[in-house]
Amino acid sequence: MEGQPSATGTFAIVGVGVFGLSTAFHLRRSHPDAKVFLIDRTRGDRSNRGAASSDFNKIIRADYGDPLYMRLALDAQEIWRADPVFSPHYHECGMLFAEEIGMGRASFDNYRDLGVDTKSEILSKEEALARFPVFQDANWSGAKENYFNPQSGWGEADEAMASFFKATCDTGATFIEATAEKLILDPEGSCSGVAISEHGIKRNVYADRTILCVGAYTEQFLANTAPERSDLQVNGRLVAAAAIQCKAKYPPEQEEMLKKAPVHFLGMWHTHGESIPPFKNRLKFNCEVSFTNMSAHGGLGREISVPPSAESQSAWSQDVPEGLKQEVANVVKNTYGSHVPGIEIESYRMCWDAVSPDQDFIIDCHPTCQNLVIASAGSFHGWKFLPTIGEYVVKRLFGTLEEPLARKWAWNREYTGSACEMYEPTRDVKAIGPFKGWSKTGGVGDDADG
Repeated sequence: MEGQPSATGTFAIVGVGVFGLSTAFHLRRSHPDAKVFLIDRTRGDRSNRGAASSDFNKIIRADYGDPLYMRLALDAQEIWRADPVFSPHYHECGMLFAEEIGMGRASFDNYRDLGVDTKSEILSKEEALARFPVFQDANWSGAKENYFNPQSGWGEADEAMASFFKATCDTGATFIEATAEKLILDPEGSCSGVAISEHGIKRNVYADRTILCVGAYTEQFLANTAPERSDLQVNGRLVAAAAIQCKAKYPPEQEEMLKKAPVHFLGMWHTHGESIPPFKNRLKFNCEVSFTNMSAHGGLGREISVPPSAESQSAWSQDVPEGLKQEVANVVKNTYGSHVPGIEIESYRMCWDAVSPDQDFIIDCHPTCQNLVIASAGSFHGWKFLPTIGEYVVKRLFGTLEEPLARKWAWNREYTGSACEMYEPTRDVKAIGPFKGWSKTGGVGDDADG
């Protein structure tokens, strides 16, 4: 068993996303004598960085089929509402589910089983449309139930990250703008820091503990460090995957009607996606059918999924396969239909994240590489935990994480269920062709509605 780090030790955190930034904040807050280095190629207050944490906006909800994540999300939501670092960037407009997979019902039941005072409710289609007439032309065919929670909402992603980045630096964490290239391993195979390239100058950052929070780059980073060490590698514990998003403009005369809309989730066989109400005169839509980008890794001698090297394929741009553009356009069409005319897609983004087989996070000390901690596998649902996830990383670092969470987020664990099964990738980006509709049995087919 690896010994516990000193509260006055040196910590190198690689990655200034949700896991990395939150860990640095909570580490400095709980251990103010610790020396904390935050390493990333771009500052955490820069927008459109290409990281999964950097986005136009993100959904914030506690509506989970998994009671454990529901409790954690409820705790995070309280901070979103009350903490001045986050509250200016949180909008509680409610969230409406129209779906056939039972996610709303599971959330509804969990709130009551947990004894949570919730205003969530199950609505008939007629009740939902009476309350939200903006969706009267939505494609809800196949939806079994409509679930609405007025206590869910969304956050301004880049703005919240920038606010938290400042708050974290204000605690005394030191930010280093550099490209982390690989871990530094000593002759015994333990981690002693990170090799970086800082404005073209290569140097090493040594630390008592290194916390790897690089999301979709986790597998590639470990492979680049020591491809000959099979015990160090990811080996199926997570995979880099992406989901397609779009931002759309709309005629100004539609503003008042659209502002009354909640976040909307459509979970039917013909549409699996989400819409977020207006922000900066734009709507945002997600299509949740994710995909990988398998590429050969010379050191490993096999393919792994890695985010594309072109920055334009991780940030807002037009550099997206036509089939993906068509898939997210299907979400736009089936969300508002002809009732909101004039919606025009403006830009697209492939949002890359690390996804585990059960969509549970990985927060653990690496079992065969001493002094290395992995905090990853946000699995497309980790962003809402920005205010709190670092608490759990710090607890794991110092050996105080509650046993159920330590077991759930372990590097080595049994995969016995799914936290968000819909987020598991089932195809590769290179195989995506023209969109002909989704098959009722899964995947792309020719039997989609209209």
